[in-house]
Amino acid sequence: MAAAVLVALALVAAACSSSGSSTSTATTVAAAKIPFTAAKVLQEGSTYTVSWESPGDAGVTVYAGTDPQNVGTARQVGTGAATGTITVSDLPDAPRWYFELVPAEGDPLVVADRSLHLASAPNFRDVGGYRTADGQWVEMGKLYRADSLAKLTPEDTAKLEAMGVKLVCDLRTDYERQQNPDVTIPGSEAIQLNVAADGADLTKQITDAILTGNAAAQQEILGNGKGKELMITGGSTFVTSPSAQAAYKTMYERIADPANLATVFHCSAGKDRTGWAAASFLTMLGVPQDVVFSDYLLSNDYLAASNEATLAKTKAIIDPALLQPVIGVAPEYLQASFDTVQNEYGGIDGYMTDGLGLSQATIDQIKSEFLAG
Repeated sequence: MAAAVLVALALVAAACSSSGSSTSTATTVAAAKIPFTAAKVLQEGSTYTVSWESPGDAGVTVYAGTDPQNVGTARQVGTGAATGTITVSDLPDAPRWYFELVPAEGDPLVVADRSLHLASAPNFRDVGGYRTADGQWVEMGKLYRADSLAKLTPEDTAKLEAMGVKLVCDLRTDYERQQNPDVTIPGSEAIQLNVAADGADLTKQITDAILTGNAAAQQEILGNGKGKELMITGGSTFVTSPSAQAAYKTMYERIADPANLATVFHCSAGKDRTGWAAASFLTMLGVPQDVVFSDYLLSNDYLAASNEATLAKTKAIIDPALLQPVIGVAPEYLQASFDTVQNEYGGIDGYMTDGLGLSQATIDQIKSEFLAG
C-alpha cells in the first residue's frame, strides 16, 4: 500500500512538473591522498564559481574541460592558494564543463556543478562529487539521478547524448511508464527496474482518487497525518520488498560494468525510489551519513518550482495540506530506510550482500570504478 501511494503521488507531481535549480554542496572531512577537504562548483548561466579548501599551504591550478576523465591542461582558468575561489565566465558552449583542481602537492580532483540544469528534468543531477570518511572522492560524470525523462526537450536530450549516457535505469511502474513514457536518449539502453511492482495494482486506484477530486478517498489515504506515515513506511518498504530488492540489485550489477557508464537512474519525481538508490550507493562507498542526508534533501530545492506548481494546479481537486507532506522529502523518510537496514541486516554491508544478494566482487568493482584517491 505504501509504495503504491508513493507512486501515485509521484504521478500527480510529474503531471505538473516545471523547471528549477539548485547548487552543489561541499563535504568536509579529514585530508588524504587527494588533499582537498571541500570543493564545489556553482553555475549561474554561463558563469562558474569554483571554490575549494585544503589544509596544506600548496597552491592550486585550475583547468577546465568537457571530459571528466581527461580534463587536460589546454585550458587553464585560474590559480589560487590552498583555499580559494575563482570565477570563470569565458567558456564556450558545451554539454557540461568540469574543473580539475591540481595542487602543488597531492593528487588532483575533478568537480562540476551538481545540477545538469535541464529545464525539462529539474532534479537531474550528478551523484558524485562527495568525499568519503576515509578521504576518497566519489567521481563525477559517471552516475546520475533524475526525475522523469518523459518531458526531455530535444536540446536536453542532445546534451545527455553528448555526455555519453549509456544506460537508463527506469525505476517506475508499468502504469507510470504508460502514462509518461521516457524520451529515448540516443546511444543508450533503457531498462525497467520496477521498484514498486509488489504494490503496483493499487497505483491507478489511488492516482484516480486524487486526480478526480474524490475528497473522501483522499482523506482516507492522506488525512490526519497519514501522508507522512505512508512516506515513512515507504522508506522501509524500499529496503525489504522483493521487487525493490530485485530492482536495486540489477541496478548495482549494471553500474559495476564500466561499459554502462554513464548511467542514469530515475523514477517520476526523482526523490523516493531514486532517493534511496542514491543514498544506499553513497553510503556503501563510505560517504558520511550527514552528507548522504543532505544530498537526499536537495530534492526539495531542485523540485521547489515544480512542487509549487503542483500545489497551485491541483488545489481545486485536493487540499494542499494533504499533498504537501508527500510531494517533498523529509529526514524521517530516509531515516526509516536506514533504520530498516540496521534492524534487518546490521548495516549497509549486510544490506548489500544479504538483502540485495550482491557478490563482494561486484561491490569491490563498484568501489574501484567510482572512488578516486
